[in-house]
Amino acid sequence: MKKTFVIVSVSDRVNELNTLIESIMSFSRFDNYDVCLCYQDYLGNADKIKHRERYQTVLIVPERMGCNGARIYLLQNIFYDIYVNLDDDMRLTKWTDYDAACQKALEPGVGFVLTNWARSEGILKNKILKMQDKFIPQIMVYQGGGMVYAEHVARLIRKLPPEKTMFDDIWSITTYINGMMNYRYLGSLALHFTCQSGGMQTFMCEEKPKLACPEYINYRKGKRDEWLIPCDSDINDLARFLHEENKKKVLA
Repeated sequence: MKKTFVIVSVSDRVNELNTLIESIMSFSRFDNYDVCLCYQDYLGNADKIKHRERYQTVLIVPERMGCNGARIYLLQNIFYDIYVNLDDDMRLTKWTDYDAACQKALEPGVGFVLTNWARSEGILKNKILKMQDKFIPQIMVYQGGGMVYAEHVARLIRKLPPEKTMFDDIWSITTYINGMMNYRYLGSLALHFTCQSGGMQTFMCEEKPKLACPEYINYRKGKRDEWLIPCDSDINDLARFLHEENKKKVLA
């Protein structure tokens, strides 16, 4: 079974990218995963990417494509049995293990499998005690501690518009309306230092994100007039109807 880490990064986060790759290289259980990267090199510093020998594919683009656009572009250029999305502000740990999630992703009717994460070392220690070999159905899943999916899901994602200012909600809703269920897995734990300055966080604040799928999601706004990240309760009746109809075909 051919597996790969799918990583998108930006040139003002090259140090974080290098740290992520070093964490991958520090655990032998990840030796059978390729590493594929789309690097948005608007600062012209691709020469600072370390451990180039560890990468199977490196696509360098001169402009910012956004997380959604860069991942779709990368998937259009690689083909594997299993994919694991990682963000450049992550670090894999001794508690990170994607094997069970990979097996789950191959089951009929399964879309994305989100793995668990902590945004700091202190939170990580608390979450270790709560780890379980357990999968929980959840419609809307995001990157977390790594998001696992199989080639049948990648085929759907390759067809999505590579809109640079679009959030990842379109990924989860795509598998859902096509009759698949997404899951959270509580048996793998990684560090994910979200909400830091620079990188995609700054980019998305500068750009006005487009609503990815208003026909399927009842989007809500927060106190600062920002669009909130959709959760399962925001999924509308049309999306739920399409899921039930297409589930019959997926499981036939």
